[in-house]
Amino acid sequence: MLRKIFKLGSCLILSLFLGFSYVICEEPQEEKTLSEYWMGIYMEGVKVGYSHTQETVFSERGEKYARFLSESWTKISRLGGASVEIKTAQESLFKEDGTPVETVVRTKMSESEIVIKAEVREDKIVFRSGEKEIKEIPYSEKFYLGIPLKEIIEKGNLKPKRKFTFPILDLLSYAIRDSTFEVIAEEDVLILGEKMRLWHVQTELVSIIPVVMDEWIDEQGIVWKSITKASFLTTTSLRMPKNKAVAMSEENLDIAFSTIIRSNVIFEDPQKVRAVTFKLEGISQETIKKIPFDDGSQRLLESKEDYSVIQSVSQIFREEESISFPVRAEEFRINLSSTSFCQSNDPEIKATAFEIVGEEQNAWRAAKRIALWVSREMNANYDVGFATAKEILKNKEGDCSEHTVITVALCRAVGIPARAAVGIMYGDGIFAYHMWPEVYVGRWINLDAKWLATDEETGELYTDATHIKFGRSNLDENIFEEMISAIAEIIGKLDLEIIDFH
Repeated sequence: MLRKIFKLGSCLILSLFLGFSYVICEEPQEEKTLSEYWMGIYMEGVKVGYSHTQETVFSERGEKYARFLSESWTKISRLGGASVEIKTAQESLFKEDGTPVETVVRTKMSESEIVIKAEVREDKIVFRSGEKEIKEIPYSEKFYLGIPLKEIIEKGNLKPKRKFTFPILDLLSYAIRDSTFEVIAEEDVLILGEKMRLWHVQTELVSIIPVVMDEWIDEQGIVWKSITKASFLTTTSLRMPKNKAVAMSEENLDIAFSTIIRSNVIFEDPQKVRAVTFKLEGISQETIKKIPFDDGSQRLLESKEDYSVIQSVSQIFREEESISFPVRAEEFRINLSSTSFCQSNDPEIKATAFEIVGEEQNAWRAAKRIALWVSREMNANYDVGFATAKEILKNKEGDCSEHTVITVALCRAVGIPARAAVGIMYGDGIFAYHMWPEVYVGRWINLDAKWLATDEETGELYTDATHIKFGRSNLDENIFEEMISAIAEIIGKLDLEIIDFH
């Protein structure tokens, strides 16, 4: 049966922000289990969770189908907070001849879930986010939902140095992309103290982020060990009995500490920093070219083959420069839209937003009122997963992502264009992953509701210059692609040196 290519490693990089949930389906009749196994999951030598894989066949309305379910449960913490539980699942459905019917990914790390579904029709694939159709792509040639390992084995191709390319449906980018599969060699592998002779195979997919999975399988294609590398994450999975797989370690892994960048300068009061010049190394020039330099908050000063120099500045925007709102121009439609994640048209969110801004018509004054309300009402909590706007309004707690999502939703609710910036910022001697809002009030302005700073001369709110913006998100159905694209080539690779500031 077809395998899921990503498994935990690539899903976990999303799960740091979004998470995944178990698939809930109607129970088909005459379902029979073909295979089922459990694996313990490790990161940096710490057991962080387990995975469960199951293949079944069943009949429904006279048709025979096969189902492949891959799910996992992990527990990690971020920045010293309590552990966060992350559930992951992908379910794929096939006809008897192996033709894909649909695949569904459900995501959940907080109270709400996001569902991405791909329905395979006769000549096109339709992608849905919840009940909303978000994209469709045509296809004319055979494609797969994962590497067809059974097909490879049945054709006698499990031999050293054999390499194949398969078109794989990639739900992260809503596209069909080529994936390579290579048989490396037979190797002696130690699995929980037992020596086994296994085939070492490697799968690689270049999607939003490159994913490389090394697996050790037996002659029947049963996976005994896998190592998945996706951006800065490396996960190791070992096959074991269910009781051992689900038994959790008392150790705790803080994923955020592996991504921080130590600063060569210690700021006593970073919110008063008005301009910083950074030397960036360790990331490609292609990545540098993708950094937003279009709003005046940062600019590229020098670009060489092995390093770049950029400057970040605080923007002081005055109320008299602001436009009025609501903004209705078509060019800002996407920045005003309600989405399944950022529900700006929710009645409670709209009522709260209009209560905050009152009779105000100046967009910048209104945006500042919203930011101050968020700063005052929200309780910092690093134990919260990546929550939706409705969930945040209800609980009023979270970290930078929750502060950003609710600020953007409230601004959009009254007609102020808003979006999310994705990057890093300084705090306590380190630079760490961060997200903050941008609002359009005549031009785009950073407005970090979690770390508000006030200009002593004008009294205006501003966002300090220790923020470096690597990308943006509109918090819609493309949130996976936007956020991962912004940070995948940065986290774990960037070397940063402050060479000037004031």
